[in-house]
Amino acid sequence: MAQIYVMVPGKDQPQLLEIDEVVRRIKAGELPPTSNVARLGETTWSPAKDLPEVKDKLGEPSTSAALPATSTSFPSIPGAPSQAGAPSPLGSQAGAPSPFGASPSQAGAPSPFGAAPSAGGKGGVPKVAIIGGGVALGVIVLGVIGLMLYRNSYSRGLVLEHLPEDCAELYYVDIAGIVTSDPVRSNLEKGLKNAKDLAEDEVSNKSKKDKERFEKALAALEKNGVQPTSIRELAFCVPPRDPDDKGFGNDYSKMLLVVGGTFRKGDVLQGIKEAVETAVKDEDACKLEDDDGLRMLKCTAELKGSKNEPVYGTLVDSRVLAISPDKKTVKSVRKAKDRSKTYGADKGEHVVIYRAKEAPSYDGAYGESKLKIGSSDTVLTVETHYDPEKGKKKLEQFKDGEELVKKKEKYFKSAADKCFDKTPYDMLAESVERTKIESFDDGLRYEYKVSNKDLGKVFKVLADADKEDMSKLGGAWFCVMSTVEPYVANY
Repeated sequence: MAQIYVMVPGKDQPQLLEIDEVVRRIKAGELPPTSNVARLGETTWSPAKDLPEVKDKLGEPSTSAALPATSTSFPSIPGAPSQAGAPSPLGSQAGAPSPFGASPSQAGAPSPFGAAPSAGGKGGVPKVAIIGGGVALGVIVLGVIGLMLYRNSYSRGLVLEHLPEDCAELYYVDIAGIVTSDPVRSNLEKGLKNAKDLAEDEVSNKSKKDKERFEKALAALEKNGVQPTSIRELAFCVPPRDPDDKGFGNDYSKMLLVVGGTFRKGDVLQGIKEAVETAVKDEDACKLEDDDGLRMLKCTAELKGSKNEPVYGTLVDSRVLAISPDKKTVKSVRKAKDRSKTYGADKGEHVVIYRAKEAPSYDGAYGESKLKIGSSDTVLTVETHYDPEKGKKKLEQFKDGEELVKKKEKYFKSAADKCFDKTPYDMLAESVERTKIESFDDGLRYEYKVSNKDLGKVFKVLADADKEDMSKLGGAWFCVMSTVEPYVANY
């Protein structure tokens, strides 16, 4: 039975409940229909009565296909300063592993690194936008986690050479660097097996046919060269919206996913084609075409809750796969030009999350987050600033920077004392308490440092974790966020 996070009145952490239980409580008057909920692995809160799965069971017609999305990997806190695409004050964004362990989106996703950024914006983006909805992307991410010490003529940063120069939002992950680092490497094989087992359990809970499709999609990718050792790094770019377009937010209709890896031993486009067609049960969902000298994959599939719009993919380099709902975007990144300095990804960081000053979030937030796994410690820095116009309300809190820093230090100590109790992740409490805080006239900078020894313990727990233990990590993470950035939930 599908589960969702629910903010239950009187509870300071989200509760993981089955949808039928949520509906029962609403009907019985035990839970307000406006209580905030979020699906596992998704990123935004929404009133329970507006979630299609709940609304249908309550006997009301559904008017939307999916929750809107932000750039964080765990649901944003209602009312917190870093919502709507701003770098999270706790830094676990875009599915990237944090110094506190894996992304909270593990609680329901097959991948230990969580989900890729979901699409939003005007009119919504079809779920097929990452080529094949759930199964194809899930399989690719599983491949990401399975990366071993496999070197085959691939250099870090190749994906950064095939990005537009005007990304309003950017998410970069050096997968090879992460999974071969000391904290992860020793637990990788066991963690990969556990992730596959959990994914198979999820599929098995649905139906035998679903499980068969999942296995066939995996086989199609592996047969065509997308092996666990294939994927090395990825970048996700969202360009700014055209000034003449009155839509809200950045332009997700032209978003770009760039995946770097060693695809020389097979036909990756054919593999994705077969995997997508297996996933959506449509043998004609995808076509391989020649377009201006590029071998282009075009997929169009009828999926519940999404528009019947095409998505394009091509190898812009023998080692770089580009995917976008916009064909022009895919074709525009054929020529290589290093963008690593443009987005601050030139110093060996393993994760970079960037929000352009020229395209701040609705509350004026912009900035960057960087994670680097060193020889003995892992350091995450999160720096957020606010635009003088859009962020006027936020800027008030920075007038007395010294007092603000003292307040935040107390919040982190409180989080360290309470958030890891009765969880197997208590080794993270000390690093949370030691968080360094710097205040500016227009923003804040957090620096978290956790020893690789403690981070290795976290990955060891996750390598054996069931859904409940993964959910506890998500709950601890949410507890820290809500303690550091207090808010009043809108029930």
